[in-house]
Amino acid sequence: MRFAEFFPERSGDIKINIHSPESLALLPYEEELELKNKALKALLKEEKLKAPLERIVPSPLPRNYRTTGKRRVTYTDGKLFFHWGKSHDKTPVRDSVLEAPGHQAVYDFCHKKLSHPRNRETAAALNYLILRGSYTEFALIFNVKRLNGNIVRTLRAVADEGVAKIASLKSAFIYVDESSSDYYLEAERPEKGVAFKKLCGPEFLALKLGSKKILYPATVFSQINESIIPVFLQELEKYLLPNNEISLVDLYCGYGLWSLALGEKLNSVWGAELSGEAVKAAKSNALFHYPEKLLHYEALSITADGLKGKLPPPKGKKECILLDPPRKGCAPGVLETIISRRPGKILHLFCGADEIVPALQLYQAHRCTIEKLTPFDFFPGSTNVEVLAVISKK
Repeated sequence: MRFAEFFPERSGDIKINIHSPESLALLPYEEELELKNKALKALLKEEKLKAPLERIVPSPLPRNYRTTGKRRVTYTDGKLFFHWGKSHDKTPVRDSVLEAPGHQAVYDFCHKKLSHPRNRETAAALNYLILRGSYTEFALIFNVKRLNGNIVRTLRAVADEGVAKIASLKSAFIYVDESSSDYYLEAERPEKGVAFKKLCGPEFLALKLGSKKILYPATVFSQINESIIPVFLQELEKYLLPNNEISLVDLYCGYGLWSLALGEKLNSVWGAELSGEAVKAAKSNALFHYPEKLLHYEALSITADGLKGKLPPPKGKKECILLDPPRKGCAPGVLETIISRRPGKILHLFCGADEIVPALQLYQAHRCTIEKLTPFDFFPGSTNVEVLAVISKK
């Protein structure tokens, strides 16, 4: 069963729509957390999976926490609509209680400008409006299904005026998705024409972690709940040996967020990620923040064959393997590959609860111990959680 199916249809007077991106947003946060704790227990019980499950770690910001936001754009009969998804709602600009403060002002501004009759060609070409960044500074990305000189000029004019009038809006880009897919950035890019174009402002987004500033491209994945990142890092630090003895294998490393944040406490890092743009950013950040440390990042397909001959030599109990795969989970053979290394710890962060059961069953089949499961509320207001599984080999 899907994790969302363990939630009730109603909680008091509030109806819960598990298909809505803000399905639990109208509930008091304490009530939402309790529903998630019960749903996780029910999931493990349904699958007869015995594992020490802790209570969910709450998000410091339960609402207005999302640093990435999006609106699907539809243009019908000369009218422009910004929605969460495939919606028949006739509200011109759909509001959100989960996105960071300041997002709504950008959506409202863009809607006003692009609703003008002279901009109808540009309005009809839009797939999504996307906002990414931090709580204080963000970038606007226009996802379009087609591009020509007039559309570029219109979007540049809107972007320039938006950056001038809205203090938190720092930059703007165009992303071309000719397929008009359901994915707002992860779709395959067109073979011809411009795939990604900067309109104005800085080229990179920035994430501040204490005294460090980590830069990354606007197109690569980053955690959307900035408020819970320090909380999660404190949990990861529990599994690092003193005196910088741990060598970290960071799979699905993205632009190196977790390993760069922990770099001072690590002996070395070997990271892998499919996105070449993300790996390039990870290397640049590592060179800037840790010029004398061995932090190596590599762009490769994270499959059993892709890892073969690439992984560094095993280091036994002084090795920790961190996995942060996408919601669909790991490719076949990847977990078996890392189990065979017999590391001191495997820290597996599940982006979606639906992948927990099959992965933990595989770990147990290979005589691994599930030491504990710690859920983190990376996605308040929704029926999703991220779960950190701490695994060791018998």
